[in-house]
Amino acid sequence: MSETQLYQRIYDLKEQLSNAYSEYWHLYSGMSTWFFWFNLVSVVIPFVILYFAVDRERLFEISFFGYTVHLLWLNVDIFLTAENYLIHPHTIIGFIPSGITVTAVILPITFMLLYQYCTNKGKNFYLYTVVVSFIFAYGFGGISTTVDLLRMHNGMNFLYLSFINIAVSLLALWMTKLFLKIKKTERKI
Repeated sequence: MSETQLYQRIYDLKEQLSNAYSEYWHLYSGMSTWFFWFNLVSVVIPFVILYFAVDRERLFEISFFGYTVHLLWLNVDIFLTAENYLIHPHTIIGFIPSGITVTAVILPITFMLLYQYCTNKGKNFYLYTVVVSFIFAYGFGGISTTVDLLRMHNGMNFLYLSFINIAVSLLALWMTKLFLKIKKTERKI
């Protein structure tokens, strides 16, 4: 098979997959289902909580941390979804086959508020991250699996989700610390 033929085959399969996602979403995840409304509430409520709870004096620092968590987890989720380790059968938006409410909103905001709490109160962020990661993976992940918002395949399990939560959170912490350090240094130019 030539490069052009293989490319065309991939393109055609992606078109078919896109159409299947759209049909599935309209039939089983659209506005007429409780999944849609649960996902919508899962986006709105964390933002309302964040609005009232975030330390406005450190808004950009905490937001940078949360945005880093969001980007890291979103990329991990895209990979895990593409490789069929995680499937989010009921998403808020039909053309995005990933857990947008979890990776884009719930996880980042949870870890943003954890970061804020630990840094404001002098608590051990590493310890709290481990605890919250396991609670989140087994608690929220368990509920999500039970109500069919998450399906795990190919050996994926809650322990691995816990480890991913920990890794993402710690990478976000270290990146935030790096940028805070850069902010405090003088420019030599």
